[in-house]
Amino acid sequence: MDDIIKESQFRIKKSLDKGFTYHHFAIARSDKFLRKHDSQRLPMFVVYVDLVGSTKMSSELDPEIFNTIIRIFSQEMAYVIEHFDGYVLKFVGDAVLGYFLASEKVALVANKTIMCAKTMQLVIKNAINPLLENKNYPKLKIKITLDFGDCSIIRYGSDRNLSHIDLIGLTLNLAAKMQQKTQSDQITIGDHVYQKLNYKNKQYFFKVKTDPKSWIYHDLGKEKQYSIYSSKTK
Repeated sequence: MDDIIKESQFRIKKSLDKGFTYHHFAIARSDKFLRKHDSQRLPMFVVYVDLVGSTKMSSELDPEIFNTIIRIFSQEMAYVIEHFDGYVLKFVGDAVLGYFLASEKVALVANKTIMCAKTMQLVIKNAINPLLENKNYPKLKIKITLDFGDCSIIRYGSDRNLSHIDLIGLTLNLAAKMQQKTQSDQITIGDHVYQKLNYKNKQYFFKVKTDPKSWIYHDLGKEKQYSIYSSKTK
């Protein structure tokens, strides 16, 4: 864990002080994987990391500084995802979307995704924010959501090598919708993730009380409301 923080600090310092440009090919790695499994449906854990308050920052900070902060956030989150053997699907504005293949040893991968999410929080807290504060820049806060299920790999066009390729499915939609039920610096997971965790990781979460009028989502083929769980705040 210390090595992850130190490596992150090194890159961030260079980015803030010397205009270091990230040369990280996370998206290309994901693209290669998706094209290899074109038109397949695969079991995956999906992680959605959202930067809180970016709209306010965009209006208050110099555009170049804001761009640097967004780049640091997105790239450092991508490094964490890849460290835990995940793939970075895309950068969506102020959010990062990643996934973890879970064809085998699903429980092992489930617990690994929780460690990934906790590491993201530590990178924000111990690497990014102290260095931003040194420059009198605002500290960052994030919201992390996770869900598990089958995701479909879709290619939009006839060219197998160049046409846009992406993931779609209920799992991705739920991971995005859970952001609405997540507080700053909190992790929220779907029931399909929670049920696969070991005892220790389950104790880290509590079941969220959801209003049926605002949380209208159900598991496929079931009438029961889909349960979600959030990390306990200190």
